[in-house]
Amino acid sequence: MTSISIDDDCQILDDKHDEEKCSDNDTDKSITSSTSDSSNECPFNAEISSKLSTAFAKATGIDIEFAIQLLKDHGWNIDQALKATYEAKEHAQSIISTKENWKKTNEKYLKISSWNTDTTDCDEIELNDLIEQRAETIIEILLREKPDVILLQQVGTVALTLIITYLSSLYDDESVQIDSPNNCNYVSIFTRKSLIKKKNVSIISNEDNWKMLKIEVEYKDSLKLDLFNAVIDENTSSFCFEQINETNPDHIVISGISSKISENAWDFNMCDLIDLWEKTGKQPEVTYTYDPELNSNINGNEKPERYDRLFYRTSTSLNDQFKPIHMELEGIQHIKTSDRIFPSTHWAIQGYFDIDS
Repeated sequence: MTSISIDDDCQILDDKHDEEKCSDNDTDKSITSSTSDSSNECPFNAEISSKLSTAFAKATGIDIEFAIQLLKDHGWNIDQALKATYEAKEHAQSIISTKENWKKTNEKYLKISSWNTDTTDCDEIELNDLIEQRAETIIEILLREKPDVILLQQVGTVALTLIITYLSSLYDDESVQIDSPNNCNYVSIFTRKSLIKKKNVSIISNEDNWKMLKIEVEYKDSLKLDLFNAVIDENTSSFCFEQINETNPDHIVISGISSKISENAWDFNMCDLIDLWEKTGKQPEVTYTYDPELNSNINGNEKPERYDRLFYRTSTSLNDQFKPIHMELEGIQHIKTSDRIFPSTHWAIQGYFDIDS
């Protein structure tokens, strides 16, 4: 029989106590590590995370699914998620406020809208239904704003049919298919019947069957405008602008361009055109037309980009008489059937031009 002294018992108890302290410290480290980790993994159990998401959605007034995604994106750090939410709301309100200040000037200026609708047709019935709902909101915005010229990019057949149907009483339209027959996308140009007369329509293409739509028009029976609309990439941008540069110098040029070309990849020497955003002061609130931080239609962690641009060139005869006045973003409102979904993954550019003729 082995005997154990009192001193031995005390030592054993002390050793156990030290082990428990080490175990507690390890647990604390584990908890600290999980809560400070910036990954998307939730550090809470299902019940707590559900209550947290619900409370966050209620406090911020956003959809529960969007609330969960925001919390995930910010490592379930409530302070960071709240900051991102309120910054996005302030940004949206700033854009809306700026736009509202121009509502009374609609008839005074030439008003141009350019919008990548991102409404490509889909084989899934539910997604096509959603495209129709998004298209209906696009139509509502266009009819409310009534631009003199509308330049739409990446319009699917379902959306295009709806838009033409609802706008036909006010607008003439021309479209050209820019993708393969199995993936129908169009670029379209709509012009106000009461102010603009079409003179000539042409489709510009290269050897790879890339296409750009051009319409020559007359505005208010006096000004000759050449309207261009295209979706480009780094392989087609040079050809696109070469064709635009060859336009009659006595005509005003307006060009809507949508692309996936990031800001630092643009070659600004390739075109003899003026970027409306740059000419109107590079206002920060209208910089990004593709904004994952504000547009919940966009999935992933992409950074905001200025993928959409409105270019112009005055005619030699007008010189400084054709002047850009203002630029704003449109489409920053949810569709009627959702408090989370926007009409497109892109905001629309809306530009105002003054003509002293």
